[in-house]
Amino acid sequence: MKKIFSAINIVVAVLIFAQMASAQSSKLYIPRDILKAYEKGTRSYDGKPGPNYWINHTDYNIQAEVFPKEHKVEGHEFVTFYNESPDTLKQLVIRLYQDIMRKGNIHDFPINPADETDGVKIDTLLIDGVGFDINKRGNTYRTSTNLVLRNIPRLVAPKSSIKLEVKWSVIIPKETRIRMGAYNDSTLYVAYWYPQVAVYDDVDGWDRYDYTGAVEFYDDFNDFNLEITVPKNYLVWGTGLYQNLQDVVKPEIYSRYTEAWESDGVVRIVGEDDLKNGTTLGGDKVVWKLKAEHVPDVSFATSSGYIWDGISAVVDANGRRVLTDAVYPRIQKAFKDVAGYAKGTVETLSKNLPGVPFPYPKITSFNGEQSHGGGMEIPMMCNDGIYPTKAGQAGVTMHEIAHTYFPFYMGINERKYAWMDEGWATFFTSAQLSKLIADADEYTGNIIGVGRLMGREADLPTITPSVIARGGQLLGFTSYMKASVSYSMLKNALGDELFKKCLDEYMSRWNGKHPLPWDFFFTFNDVAKQDLSWFWNPWYFDRGFPDLAVKNVKVKSGKAIVTVEKVGNVPVPIDLIVTYADSTTENVSKNITVWKTGAKEVKVDFKPKKEITKVELNTKTVPDANEKNNVFEMKKK
Repeated sequence: MKKIFSAINIVVAVLIFAQMASAQSSKLYIPRDILKAYEKGTRSYDGKPGPNYWINHTDYNIQAEVFPKEHKVEGHEFVTFYNESPDTLKQLVIRLYQDIMRKGNIHDFPINPADETDGVKIDTLLIDGVGFDINKRGNTYRTSTNLVLRNIPRLVAPKSSIKLEVKWSVIIPKETRIRMGAYNDSTLYVAYWYPQVAVYDDVDGWDRYDYTGAVEFYDDFNDFNLEITVPKNYLVWGTGLYQNLQDVVKPEIYSRYTEAWESDGVVRIVGEDDLKNGTTLGGDKVVWKLKAEHVPDVSFATSSGYIWDGISAVVDANGRRVLTDAVYPRIQKAFKDVAGYAKGTVETLSKNLPGVPFPYPKITSFNGEQSHGGGMEIPMMCNDGIYPTKAGQAGVTMHEIAHTYFPFYMGINERKYAWMDEGWATFFTSAQLSKLIADADEYTGNIIGVGRLMGREADLPTITPSVIARGGQLLGFTSYMKASVSYSMLKNALGDELFKKCLDEYMSRWNGKHPLPWDFFFTFNDVAKQDLSWFWNPWYFDRGFPDLAVKNVKVKSGKAIVTVEKVGNVPVPIDLIVTYADSTTENVSKNITVWKTGAKEVKVDFKPKKEITKVELNTKTVPDANEKNNVFEMKKK
């Protein structure tokens, strides 16, 4: 027995040593608090979840009533929180998102004084069936949007659960609509709306960051049962599947809804005649029931005046269909194609990039803002504004639906690492939007933007936690544009096939969990069998910018040799535009990996077709910070 035990110790020691060696060879900085997760065995240096990894979850049964004219929601929820961690929890942290509207609270965007409230009003709180006085000194403290429960009736031991019951009410803002709101007295999109148990994870313990508007999600994977009560002839769309639709809408509407689930063409589920003649069954109030399993969050929308279109997409080899429906006002013609855009998006995301069959059974695109763009994602729901062009409307549709994978499928901590989800949604959209709209091009704008903005004083390293950078001018640039371009550059470094293999494995390892940036880095290193530190450090950890220069061009013995200098510290591919004497052009390219050895200059040789007059860098395909050194003019003979 002793010998066996000693042998096990030796094996464990070897594994730990191997992991430490792997970490050191990666040459990536790991903060001390992050490092503890690797020491505890919840994370591994090969990018896999560690043998001691865990994640909590919560069950929610929520009953809510909407009072549209008052823009008010009253709720009653029954919550069971399951502690899967090895820690005994002495406190609970409850998120009250709409406390962002409390007068005097911190927020990243201006709040219209008309929307200022006393925040989320809690009428009743019970813990394990026992009343808990949130006003008693020592029992709680309330930060901007968190309610910390102390002196709870009992500690929450590992592998145990605790029950909460909460009655609350909240006013949905009408003028300050941060991703949601009351769009008029008969139309509301309700998100960030219910008291929610915060995440307790293996790195930070309780997530105590307040919601201030700029950074969004960090949630466990939970189960929800919703009962939403609304006035007669108000329709409800929300996260999850209807449990009683046949009982609440007229038979012809239900029939069209079921038809849409099997249709390759758009079905008008609710049209103008339905809105005139009434849509729902029953009395003055109607209760809509929805159920969603293993999702991070829920939202819903309600209106008495919206058109409802539906169509479905096939997402896997088994023929599984996903409903892609769209809801919008009678007068909003720009949204009439959105159900079709959503169908194309779901098919593209499922079959190409990321190439994972769409994980949800449906996705609803709701039209909130009527006079401008913008969008908001919640599992199975999107709240999209209006765009003046088809490319813009299709783009926001694809972007918000792409969030199904990042942050939702992957459990990203967007509060700390917004680039880990916004960047991927932007990347998937810029790479594939032309499949929906032939002449759409988001990629070029992102490339030019990175060349223009990267390396400025306000441009913080990508790895900087978003909650710290949220007040910075370039948080949005980092999270969307710079991160998206970095993924494109990574794809160039690895090639399409290996990049896809790495992405597949990363998503396979970490879906339904909470990956950190290092889990992403280490997984790609592990699958690619490469140390990609030469790429990770300049693009994610260091300050700097991409800047190549065409230093010299020589033509000798029928061969052209172009000397390209790497002036900036951020590696990018080489894409040269060669202009000939007859004004024709040719592109000559080199992969980004020419810089992996630390070279400061690279010679690009090719056989010119004609007399060369000019060689320049293509700044529409490769970001570049300084255009003054991009062109080399040949001397006239």
